[in-house]
Amino acid sequence: MLLKDKVAMVVGGSESIGRAVATALAEEGASTAICSRPRPEEPEVVADLRGRGLETMWAPGDMTEAASMVSAVERVIERYGKLDIMVVSGAPAGFETGLFEDLDPAQYHIMISSQLTSRLNCLHAALKPMISQGYGKVVFITTDAGRTPTPASSVTGAAAAGVTFFTRSAGRELARRGIRINCIATTLTADTRQYNELKQKGTNPVHTKSYAKAENKFGFRINLPSDIADAALFFAGPQSDQISGAVVSINGGLSFP
Repeated sequence: MLLKDKVAMVVGGSESIGRAVATALAEEGASTAICSRPRPEEPEVVADLRGRGLETMWAPGDMTEAASMVSAVERVIERYGKLDIMVVSGAPAGFETGLFEDLDPAQYHIMISSQLTSRLNCLHAALKPMISQGYGKVVFITTDAGRTPTPASSVTGAAAAGVTFFTRSAGRELARRGIRINCIATTLTADTRQYNELKQKGTNPVHTKSYAKAENKFGFRINLPSDIADAALFFAGPQSDQISGAVVSINGGLSFP
């Protein structure tokens, strides 16, 4: 197993892409903590992995709040004694994307916080245990809108561009600590909440139109959560030990940033 004796934490790991990542890491032997927003009951994926005999736990936390993420990481350390891998997927809800001219300025900070600041909170919370052990792997998952201009995603794309630059900058800064930081930039992905809402409701006509066009432009096929999970597993495993600061687009040939 690639990740035997490793401890992983997947932020946003309760559904879609994050769930696929958590499952892939657990199947490769990692003790895998699922981090998602606090709720009355633990996420379904935790029971699913546990039922398959895989080691897992739930570490509730809100990635938009730095203190909440510190508490979530502390839960993982208390249970497993270390943290080797952190994958940061998903983003909190609470904002509507659209054409820049139609956006309410009050939404700007929500978008930036959701896409960029939240990921800084996650990394900062993981640094103390990773620095103390002289080892760590962090994988950010963001949108390809940060690399390729995308209609109705100008502010989200700007935040994602911040994530990609931060990946390179922090990767260089933390290399001396034995910490590797890489980023996966993805696009329209089937079996995700956003995709399903667009297919079922189409409440945002700009997005509905742009995504309908995108579905016809894939060079190969539309992404599946497992495609992103495979890349996250690569960055989490020993095959990528010589890589840090990389940004890889997984988009089925939709664009070539």
